[in-house]
Amino acid sequence: MNKTQLLELTRVNLRYASPQVTDRARRKGKSGKALTRALINQYLLSGVLFLFIYGVTMFLIDFSQMPGFFTYYVALFSILAFSQGISVIYNVFFESQDLPAYLPLPFKQSMIFTAKILVVALTVTPFVFPMFVVFLLTGWRAGIFLPLTIILALLLFLFVLAIVFAVCCLIVFGLTRTKFFKQHKKVVTSLLLGISMTIAIVGIIFMNGQSSYSETGQMDRYPIAILLPLFHIVSEPFSTSGLLSLAGLFGILLLLMLAIKRMILPKLYEQLTDATTAKGAQRRKHKTAQTLGQLLISYNTQLLKEPNLIMQVLSNSLLMPLIFIVTFAIGGSLDLSHIDFRFIGVVFLTGVALACMTVNQTSFISNMISLDQENFNFVQTLPISMSKYMKQKFLIGVIIQFILTGGIALIGGILFRLPILYIIILLTGSLFGNYLLCLHFFARDYRFILLDWTSINQLFTRGSGSVGLVFTMIASIFICLILLGVYSFAAMTLPFWPLNLSVLAIIIILSFLWIRHFQKTFWDSFN
Repeated sequence: MNKTQLLELTRVNLRYASPQVTDRARRKGKSGKALTRALINQYLLSGVLFLFIYGVTMFLIDFSQMPGFFTYYVALFSILAFSQGISVIYNVFFESQDLPAYLPLPFKQSMIFTAKILVVALTVTPFVFPMFVVFLLTGWRAGIFLPLTIILALLLFLFVLAIVFAVCCLIVFGLTRTKFFKQHKKVVTSLLLGISMTIAIVGIIFMNGQSSYSETGQMDRYPIAILLPLFHIVSEPFSTSGLLSLAGLFGILLLLMLAIKRMILPKLYEQLTDATTAKGAQRRKHKTAQTLGQLLISYNTQLLKEPNLIMQVLSNSLLMPLIFIVTFAIGGSLDLSHIDFRFIGVVFLTGVALACMTVNQTSFISNMISLDQENFNFVQTLPISMSKYMKQKFLIGVIIQFILTGGIALIGGILFRLPILYIIILLTGSLFGNYLLCLHFFARDYRFILLDWTSINQLFTRGSGSVGLVFTMIASIFICLILLGVYSFAAMTLPFWPLNLSVLAIIIILSFLWIRHFQKTFWDSFN
């Protein structure tokens, strides 16, 4: 394989994966290798942020004596890698629309495949990099020579990711090769991405439902048997079980690579061409006598029916907060059925915090305008009120976000056994915070409007790039946790009415200023 060509192809795909970040780097005078380094640094910084967040909690766990927690964390991040891998691989290969640019060029199909997979790995790896920390800490606590531990941890991390990505590739390319996919592209896309989302959620719930046991004097979880060979490799690499496990892992990877070489690479161009042109039979009912409002509702709901968009939004705006919440709440249930009345304000603020975790730049509301693509310019030429058009679009986005955020709040209230009154307060807080955040992200979409996008990921990384997305997500979680902690402490120590009336006054004033700001800077511009 020509390494120079592979490197150049990877650079091109990197620029294509985040065009807004690329443009911003170019405006700063970066080009060539400097531009490539800037793009890679975006992903590395994301990985460092995740390492910092998870490393603090993981450092306190002696994984070498707790195989249950070891397998739990490996399974958690493997599930996340699988879920993200399915959607990113489908996007990069089948939704990127860049195949015509490669056809006249003298690139081998294997080289195109490898370059795209490297970009997939760069996109997904930062979110699962804490798995490397698990391997590293396990070997270190087991007393393995540190340089050897680092090599083993890195090797094991790469092996696991390679196996996960290989399985994802076989699933995606296998399904998109079927005749059913060519006839019903949207159905198969929904099925493909829906399965990955379901596996992620069910897997997390199942793992957290497992009971604990004590074998070494420390409370551990029951280990996941299929992942125990990884524990043997990193904790006792020179033992018979460790060496056999490493050989078995390497054998599995070779078999998967052979399957990809035989089943995917020989007809890569043909399959990508067939999948790109596959539309499936679509029948739309022609509705007559519709009002302008009904037409706008119908049009905007049609924009949101793309299965890939739905699964990408759900996995980015709902799955990641779920991963964080489950990870930090590991090992126990919380019964709030007898919660004291003094915490009613805390429950309301918890609802606002849920909105902060679910409404971000990957949400529906954050991309409603850019989803129009070239239609947005066309609408501006029509004799209709842009103010009415934008308000109708905003209303649809807000209702969808209400359903998603409110659904999470309702499920959380039921699982934590909150009294009915507190569930209502939690829902109220989540919907209130949801509306305020929708104002911000809808205006943000217009500020960073992108109408010539070819991949949904390009919309998600607008403005601050992938690092900004990760940092915003982490920062919102930490700020919410700090505020909730301070408010809870104040609720236990300060008089009820003075405290809560003061907090309510602050919320009302800040909300009024927030709404007034967007009315003046955004909505008034369409009148």
